[in-house]
Parts: sequence; structure tokens; C-alpha cells
Amino acid sequence: MRGRRCVSCRPAVLAGALLLCVALVPSCNLEGYGLDELFYRENAVGSRAHELKELSGTDAPDDSEIPASGAYTVLVITDVHFGGENSGVCGGRRDDEFLAAIGALSGGGRPKFCICLGDVAEYGREGEYRAYLDFIGKLEALGIRTYTVVGNHDLYNSGWTQFERLVFPHTSFYHFKTRNFSWYFADSAGGSLGERQSAALLRAMRSDPAPKIVSMHVPLYAGGLFYYSAQNTEERNHLLSGFAKNDVRLLLVGHTHKEIHSDFGAFVEENIPAYLEKRGYALVTVDEDGGTASCSIRYLDGGA
Repeated sequence: MRGRRCVSCRPAVLAGALLLCVALVPSCNLEGYGLDELFYRENAVGSRAHELKELSGTDAPDDSEIPASGAYTVLVITDVHFGGENSGVCGGRRDDEFLAAIGALSGGGRPKFCICLGDVAEYGREGEYRAYLDFIGKLEALGIRTYTVVGNHDLYNSGWTQFERLVFPHTSFYHFKTRNFSWYFADSAGGSLGERQSAALLRAMRSDPAPKIVSMHVPLYAGGLFYYSAQNTEERNHLLSGFAKNDVRLLLVGHTHKEIHSDFGAFVEENIPAYLEKRGYALVTVDEDGGTASCSIRYLDGGA
């Protein structure tokens, strides 16, 4: 009869769908990423990022290194993907060349600290995190400490457990202040900040009169590149409006692997190109007294 379903057929249909999914995994190169890539699991951003952690003292940048006047530089990298080298469009690592280029910077162009916008690991495995720690340890040897944001790849294979245990500051939602600026780091690794984190972030901003710089992995807009930006448009619009009202000057994001500049008038979203695939990075010039922050994109090869 029309409208009736054969109940006895359901197990066979489900089994067939399951076999199709499993058969497609090798061709889609999903087998290394864990079950989150094959079966939907509830995003855990609410448990990862429900409370804003304040960094201070030795955990925050040393104010004595921030110039009393004039501008200084912050290094920004993203999508370093340890474990993903020599696969797909990504070639081999050129870490030594990059470190030499950063080490050659001098004066006001020498970064005071570094921000990494996530996807530090390809598959979320401990060995990949260990390789990342070795890499940022070499930056620290140059006097450049790194503040890391969690990315979607960092969550694969239950990688959040490793990220939280190994990667400073051992949280995905945090904040610190320099002399006149406030720096916020948010968890958009699952494509959404979630209600609790969004509310906590905007609540903190409303009580903070300082100009602000925000860093996260998945962009809010990315020039309209829908698939690679925030999927909840209501949340995205709420955050964009909140950032504009609460004196955000710069939003730093990764994930797309592309260089994308989105100007919202009150602030700019700068999508930083991927470190591994594009050999890209950014130098952000911050003027604490003037309340300005501008972004210059660089490439090891000199171009996109």
C-alpha cells in the first residue's frame, strides 16, 4: 500500500548504507581521521570552551618587552599540519627555512610572540603534537613564545585529549592583556563557538573597554566561502555584530588555507594562508597607543 514501509527491509537498507560508507572510506582517505569523519558525533565545544581562562604573569606576554611607544610585531601561522607533509597538495616541511627567515628579522620587525591558529596536527595523534612542540620550542629559542588555537584536525582521533594535555595554555578559550590591547582566543574548531562560549566571549568583551584582537580557527565569513566558514549564520551574524560593537580591531582566522581579506568597517577578518600547503604566514603590526593592528601576509616563496 502507498505510504507504508517494509519494516523488515530496514536492517538490510541500513546495512547496505553502512557497507557503502565503509567502502568509500579508503577512496576518500578518511581512515586516518577517526570515526568523527565517518559517523556524526555531537560537537563537544560546550565542554571544551565553557569558561574563559585568564592568562597573567609568566603565562602572558611580558609587558616589559612591549615598547612604551611605537609599534611592534606579532607572528601568525596556521594549518601547520604535522603528519600531513608529503600528502595531497602538501609538500615536504621547510621549517628550518622558515625559522631562519623569522630569526633574521630585527628591530621592530622581530616578533614579540607568535599566534598559531590551529590544525597543528593532521590526525590528532600524540606524535604529531610532539613534533609541533619541538617546532614551537625552536621559535621560543628565538625569544618568540607561541599561543595556540585548536583546529578541526586537532580534534580527530579524540585528539582534544592530547591537545589539552600537551599544548600551552592547555585550554581552547582564553584571554590576556598587553599594555592597551586585549587578546581573545576562541574555539571554533567544530565550525561553531556554541551558545555558552559565544555568550561568555561577548559578556567579557562588553565589560572590557580596550581595543581587541580575536583569534580562532574556522572563520566567521572568509569572504563568503560558505563551506569553510561558520555554518550557523545566526551565530555568525550575532558575533560579527558583537565584535563591531565591542571594539574588535582585528579577527585572525585560518582553516581555508587561503589568503582572504574581509572588511566589515569596524574591523577586518584576516584569513591567513596555510603554513604547510601555501608556505604562508603573517606579521601583524600592533600600535598600542594608536589602537591599530594591521596584517601583512608573507610567503617563503615570495608569492601566493
